[in-house]
Amino acid sequence: MKPPVARPGWLLALALVGCSGLTIPATPTEGRPADRTMLLDTDVAGDDLVALTFLVSSPNVDLVGITVSGTGEAHCQGGVDVVLRLLERLSAPDIPVACGRETPLAGNHAFPDAWREHVDGGSGLELPAAGRQPAAAPAIELISELSTEHPGLHILASGPLTNLADAMLADPELADRLGPVFVMGGALHVPGNLLCCGAPEDNAVAEWNIYVDPHAAQVLVDSGVMPWFVPLDGTNQVPITRDFASRAMERADTPGRKLLTELFTANPYMTDGSFFLWDALAAELAAGHGVGVFSPANIVVEEAEGPESGFTRPVDGEPNIQFLATADADAAHATLLGILSGD
Repeated sequence: MKPPVARPGWLLALALVGCSGLTIPATPTEGRPADRTMLLDTDVAGDDLVALTFLVSSPNVDLVGITVSGTGEAHCQGGVDVVLRLLERLSAPDIPVACGRETPLAGNHAFPDAWREHVDGGSGLELPAAGRQPAAAPAIELISELSTEHPGLHILASGPLTNLADAMLADPELADRLGPVFVMGGALHVPGNLLCCGAPEDNAVAEWNIYVDPHAAQVLVDSGVMPWFVPLDGTNQVPITRDFASRAMERADTPGRKLLTELFTANPYMTDGSFFLWDALAAELAAGHGVGVFSPANIVVEEAEGPESGFTRPVDGEPNIQFLATADADAAHATLLGILSGD
């Protein structure tokens, strides 16, 4: 592993925190986080669409690119089409959208077919036809090009890490040009979430995004960027309760609130208490909102087939990631509704 490249601001904060927890702070000026230029790498599931809408609605985020993880819940064609149509619905700027490979860097793990079919169809949302076209370049080239155009580019990866790892393998200098990299994935000290969903039957430790392409996750961890993981350890603390869903659907007077209401209405199982603000919470943290506390850890991603494949295993040694250890559910709920409301 090469050492992390010195970057102003965020890496200095990381150095200062040492082995204590680190809160992602908002800037002092009226509580608004600092401006940041960002690329979203997404697999287009329903919670990903909330995260995308949140970022498009965030006044401090300049979303300059979107890459679709074809190894995630969406296939390339369906996923790119859904993203372009959602951007059209949100009247978003012209943001380049590209897809990567549809097979993991290693192995053959995949999300269940029924999930992928639902996500390819837009997760039950009414999305208009769009005249927008995908980017000419594939995902790995778009990531590399945007990191050159925007040094210190922030990354939020809310699906399997195939695109980002593939880009790093193709462009060895990519890690040097990136700013903070946030990842919604992993489970360090809590059970995984595969058993809840029927496959594989004997794996109780892995989280889906990492399980699908564990080698890609290890490539990122080894890159030296010191990624900020938002694992189940933190997201389990921010459930989508019936009370929150009711409050979320009280207003549908902005594009973001309309989308959230429609998503919950079309997918009522999302509001039964078994779902969490997975990707939306990661988006809030990546955008700089102080809704959680990170702690350093050293992990190894289990790549071998077996009952622990995809496990983000904590081990002794110097930290190679920061992970969300504590999350403030009330603050996360309020931040999501506030940004989607335009407050």
